[in-house]
Amino acid sequence: MAASAEPVRTPGLAEVYNAHHDFVWRSLRRLGVDATDVEDAVHDTFLVVARRLAEFEGRSSLRTWLFAIAMRVAQSRRRDQQREVHHLHRYESVAPPQSEDPWTREESRATLHQLLDSLDADQRAVFIMIELESMTAPEIAAALDLKVPTVYSRLRLAREAMRRAVARYLARTKDRAP
Repeated sequence: MAASAEPVRTPGLAEVYNAHHDFVWRSLRRLGVDATDVEDAVHDTFLVVARRLAEFEGRSSLRTWLFAIAMRVAQSRRRDQQREVHHLHRYESVAPPQSEDPWTREESRATLHQLLDSLDADQRAVFIMIELESMTAPEIAAALDLKVPTVYSRLRLAREAMRRAVARYLARTKDRAP
């Protein structure tokens, strides 16, 4: 009679969290997650663990599996940070300097809304989701029930339209400058 392999007991989420929180935290820091973001990254990691724990088959150690998840979370955070920096630099030339003056902030907000209003509604939605909310094209495609190439097409058209609108705005404000 052949010996049957005993099924791997999958620990509960609380047990995994308590036993491996420090390991995940250290791993994320070592993977380059900024100290100010590490707690959020740990949270994101354990959200993935909560969703996927039932799928853990024990082919690797739990720590190896957790490290792989933490690595993907760290990579995702780096991509998000790069995307955010890229977007900030792109629109820095249009944005007026930050001020505590509520009138200036309101004027900036009104200018942004005016520029966004120049876009077609479908293009505006994609533009806002990618450029201002830092969402990915696949996320947007899922949210808007579109194909990913359609998202990219609308984004390209929106960026072109926004460039034209910004150029017109800058030309108008240059003419009004004292």
